[in-house]
Amino acid sequence: MRMTSKRKISIILVMFLLISNLVISNQQQIVNAAPSDNEKRACWVSFLDIQHYLCDTDEKTFRRKVNNMCENMKKNLVNTVIFQVRPMGDAIYNSNIYPWSYYINSSGKNPGYDPLSIFVETAHSKGMKIEAWINPFRLSNGTSSTEKYKKTSFYKKNKSCIVEYDSGDGQKKLSLDPGNRNARQLIIDGVNEIVKNYNVDGIHFDDYFYVSGLCPNLDENAKKKNVNELVKGVYASLKKIDNKCEFGISPQGNIGNCNAQGADVATWLSEVGYIDYIMPQIYWSDNYQSSTGKMLTMYTDRIKEWKKLNSLNLPMYVGFALYKCGIDNGIDLGWSKKSSNLSEQYKILKNNGYNGYALFRYAWLDYALVNNNYNNGMLTGDSSKDNKIKKYVGEELNNLKNAVNNYNENGDKPCYIYYSSHIQGIGWQDEKNDGVLSGTTNLGKRLEGIRISLGGKAGKGSVEYRTHCQRYGWMPWVSDGSMSGTEGEAKRMEAIQIRLKGEVSNKYDVFYRVHVQSFGWLDWAKNGEAAGSSTFAKRLEAIEIKLVQKGGAAPGDTTKPYVNRKISYNCHVQTYGWQNKSYDGETNGTTRQSKRLEAIKISIADNLYDGNIEYRVHCQTYDWLPWVSNGELAGTTGQGKRLEAIEIKLSGEISEKYDVFYRVHCQKYGWLPWVSNGELAGTTGEGKRLEAIEIKLLEKGTTP
Repeated sequence: MRMTSKRKISIILVMFLLISNLVISNQQQIVNAAPSDNEKRACWVSFLDIQHYLCDTDEKTFRRKVNNMCENMKKNLVNTVIFQVRPMGDAIYNSNIYPWSYYINSSGKNPGYDPLSIFVETAHSKGMKIEAWINPFRLSNGTSSTEKYKKTSFYKKNKSCIVEYDSGDGQKKLSLDPGNRNARQLIIDGVNEIVKNYNVDGIHFDDYFYVSGLCPNLDENAKKKNVNELVKGVYASLKKIDNKCEFGISPQGNIGNCNAQGADVATWLSEVGYIDYIMPQIYWSDNYQSSTGKMLTMYTDRIKEWKKLNSLNLPMYVGFALYKCGIDNGIDLGWSKKSSNLSEQYKILKNNGYNGYALFRYAWLDYALVNNNYNNGMLTGDSSKDNKIKKYVGEELNNLKNAVNNYNENGDKPCYIYYSSHIQGIGWQDEKNDGVLSGTTNLGKRLEGIRISLGGKAGKGSVEYRTHCQRYGWMPWVSDGSMSGTEGEAKRMEAIQIRLKGEVSNKYDVFYRVHVQSFGWLDWAKNGEAAGSSTFAKRLEAIEIKLVQKGGAAPGDTTKPYVNRKISYNCHVQTYGWQNKSYDGETNGTTRQSKRLEAIKISIADNLYDGNIEYRVHCQTYDWLPWVSNGELAGTTGQGKRLEAIEIKLSGEISEKYDVFYRVHCQKYGWLPWVSNGELAGTTGEGKRLEAIEIKLLEKGTTP
């Protein structure tokens, strides 16, 4: 049949419309895609926001406004609220230590409800996390607030811990003295109070440490020492209360300024026991004009500088300068030249292995507020400039939301999972996928780092992993292409855990096995189980990873994917001194030699699970000595005093997995029966010495 020209045109138009609809549909699917589940997208709610929105409200109004704020944050893809609870030596919660804040009640009185409790409840009800933001040292920010603070009972009670100083602007200000042990303890006590009484997901410090004018004659090393004492103390104390509660710090983006103020960021990112994450305030664009006129990629340069410091591979987030959008200061030109700064910065941080961002601050998220000419220092008063600022803020936020939604966590690789290893003497190996060997065998080369990502076939979700690394032990969890392990430190990886998150975890199991020095190929591990070894100082040499349909058969044997020793201990023995370490039920001490045990140290050999081993001893002359933990000495040396009894117990996550069993060889009685979990082993009141001990951790429900 011959087709008329009119019919041809009709068919062409129909085909064009169909194709157009498909394109539009695909574009809409991309724009409406769900953002990544595993990244932090936070917003700071500062004391200025609290003062403007929430001060002097009754409980009903407060709840309504907090609900609106959380809804507004969710619309902007925020999943974590960073709520300032102590801006200046005060409390925006019910505290037994600090006075009520004037920013929640202008009279400095109890508002009649607990603001933090309501904010926590509201955020959690909407699936959001919430962190309590503390300015640790600052007590006032000018002469007026200084005079007001001097009238508080906190000032009168703790005057010896407080420093008055001039920051150079003629204003008298107050600060807790970072060099004063009692001042640091007040800060720690304040953190403990919050973590004990509120279900917060984290404690967040900002960038105020040794600010300008505070203790100007103190050198940089002394400042760092004092601040580090606080940071370590907060971390240790917080973890004893709630090990799952995070502790993070948001320092200035300029590392040199951090050092000058005593913020020892290099140590925090290289030594365990300081922080869980860092969030540098990288408040520059990539169109920054230097004094010579040269254009600098300041944002990207700072991103890379901070990344180099992070030898622990802790989670890293970036503070975004939402408040700079649309502003022309003649130097950092990017903010006034375009409205795509934040969306571009988001892609840069993702490509550099960062885990999210925070927006400063809430007021700039509030479209109604910005569009209704709210000022409070935010806008300039020049209508043309202010209109540009409001326009750019809205466009920047929309562009950022699109960038988050459009970012394809899984890439377009035609595989299920892909991975790359950093190998001794070789560097980063080409990516392998879906069970192909990465690394080497028979060459004696250690794996030092690894990156793992989901491929396009896996679907939505993410992959998380952590490695057990020489010197550092188990490193923090990372995800989706971030490096775990080390690079440039010649440190071996010894074990690994891998798990899936999101929709992909409902469809697949992740299996992985490793080739280990001396052991060869171990069996397959699955869904977060440990693979490799620890406490033997054996290197990983190769790895294979694959996804298997949920409930499907494993790729091979799963009997023994991980080799480790659980507990170590050694005793100080009469005549002989300290013995070598024993492990997992081995005998430490002596029998048939009539030699007394005088002291003991006990440690968890493998920190696969969080928690502590705690113990105390009954000692000649001294009776029961205080409880100690995690390798600390219990007993005496050089005094000729015998141990007569011991009690040992676990705490934290490890106590949910294991029971601790122990038995002692005792003068006259020989080996006494096994006891467990804090029971007494030995004798008291009989003057009988302990001569040897055996300790083991056994999975719940099993006995020696």
